[in-house]
Amino acid sequence: MRQVKIVHCADIHLGAELRTLGRKATTRKSEIKMTFMNILKLCNLEQVQILLIAGDFFDNIHIDESTLNEIKNGFSSLNNTIVAIAPGNHDPLTEDSPYAKKDFWPENVIIFKGDLEKIEIENLGVRLWGAAFKGTYVTNHMIKNVKIPNDDFINIGVIHGELVGLNQKSDYNPITETQIKNSKLDYVALGHIHKSTEILKTGDTYYAYCGCPEGRGFDELDEKGVYIGIVSKGVCRLEHRTMCRRMNVELHVDISEAMNSKVAIDIILDKIKLKYKEDYTEHLYKVVLEGNIGDDISINIDDIKAMINEVFFIKIKDHTSIKMDLESVSTEITLRNIFMRKMIERINDANPDKKEDLNTALKLGVKAFFGGIKYNED
Repeated sequence: MRQVKIVHCADIHLGAELRTLGRKATTRKSEIKMTFMNILKLCNLEQVQILLIAGDFFDNIHIDESTLNEIKNGFSSLNNTIVAIAPGNHDPLTEDSPYAKKDFWPENVIIFKGDLEKIEIENLGVRLWGAAFKGTYVTNHMIKNVKIPNDDFINIGVIHGELVGLNQKSDYNPITETQIKNSKLDYVALGHIHKSTEILKTGDTYYAYCGCPEGRGFDELDEKGVYIGIVSKGVCRLEHRTMCRRMNVELHVDISEAMNSKVAIDIILDKIKLKYKEDYTEHLYKVVLEGNIGDDISINIDDIKAMINEVFFIKIKDHTSIKMDLESVSTEITLRNIFMRKMIERINDANPDKKEDLNTALKLGVKAFFGGIKYNED
């Protein structure tokens, strides 16, 4: 039986600026590019025959020439791998798109140019099906009118789009399970969703999102990578291979026992080291502080961020609550207690979307009574 070895990747977003990372943005931008170069090395090492890129290869169409030439040379360095690219909503095929550069891309690179089309690779016995975004939005269905010839070719689709339910709409090429089933393709490599799915199946067709190979923010958590393996008629043996240089990690840490910022730092680092062992310094962390803190205890978020300086990147969200002696608050007549009573009343009466801001105001107000808030003329 014929079979073909593939790598399925998507949503690399080369050229993304990542401004929320501040000084670390340039490093991460370079690391995303290096991760893609490692995907190309994987293709050579594993003798991959087809590399599928299911859209948003570039973060936008304005990519510097240096990066484009690196990618071009990377594609040329592939030993026996054909590259098939389906432009997505971030990198649509427009007149000024990198994909439209004349006589630029190597011969082993296939770029789909518009509506769903098929390209036969006779020596592999493979028929590739793909389509391209030509603008930011595609509201019609791009997987349609698939007519599989009655032969022994392996039929693989590569496309950028959003899986939707029956009669649901999307601005990003709505794709239904029924359309995938009716296509009768052997495998559909999807892009657009940055979280990988399992290998799914509907009818005789396998399909999956591989997710992005590098997380670009704290909405793209944990390990990221590509699918690699064998596809043939009626068979799909793909495994998800981790490729990311670093992970975006979200940790919820209870610091109820912390008597000051130094103890809070120790609690946070203990949890990070316990989970990520010797690699704990490599990742990007969003730490959500939880628990009940005494109203006379000052936890300084800036101090915590400054002192946990061995990790690549860290941001802190303070979701702690103030531990209060409600009886003394309600009976003792002090300016602080009057403030606390009124704030508690407002919090109890507030809409859910206002409670977090009011809790923050309560914590800041209580800290101010103890001199924990510093005035800054700027």
